[in-house]
Amino acid sequence: MDNAFLSPILSALGRTFLSRYNRGKKVNAEIQRMPLMIVTAWGIWVFSFALAILFTGSTINGGGTTFTGVMIFAVGEVVLILLGLLFYVWYRNAYVEITRSYVRRRNLFRLVEELEYRHISGYGYHDEPNGAIDTDGLYLNGPEDEEGFPTLGVQLHGVWANYDYVLGQLAFRILKERWANPESDEDHEQVLEYVSSRQAHRVCLENTGMEFPENLNKPDQNSSEENSSDE
Repeated sequence: MDNAFLSPILSALGRTFLSRYNRGKKVNAEIQRMPLMIVTAWGIWVFSFALAILFTGSTINGGGTTFTGVMIFAVGEVVLILLGLLFYVWYRNAYVEITRSYVRRRNLFRLVEELEYRHISGYGYHDEPNGAIDTDGLYLNGPEDEEGFPTLGVQLHGVWANYDYVLGQLAFRILKERWANPESDEDHEQVLEYVSSRQAHRVCLENTGMEFPENLNKPDQNSSEENSSDE
């Protein structure tokens, strides 16, 4: 098998076993991927390899098989290999990056959502810990355009990444009435304090749906202000 194909697979597998799960990662420190995707991909490939061994063994011991049986097996193997490849590509393409100044998410199709905290115009947050997958979600709206509609924002879920640091940034804005300065270690430490004490979680839940006026553009208000100034 060509090294150009083997190298990225082995590299991804190595990073998976050396990395920690998202919940244990340091916030605002690195790109976060979903280990479940690469584990699923390798699980499917191992399963398809095991099926190939079993099929070969049963065929030899049984004195052969029909052409139809071979074709069904071959199609099944191709489907499994392609399915594993899909999960592998998903693992390689999708990630969440959280820094002091912005949050970025790239999906399976390599489409990027990126938003600086100081440009967030509003957010929605829910967290319903009932044992199911994907019961939480954070939705960040971008700054509003000239017509008052929010621009492209960022959507996050706990199964994708540990986004507690983003909650800390929102809590800082709500409690301090200003955005944290990404260059300030003091602001950064305060954000981390909100995260570690779970205050960020509580504040964001209590204020879900909140809008930040500095990033809102209300056409009606602007037009009325212009009219009053003209008078």
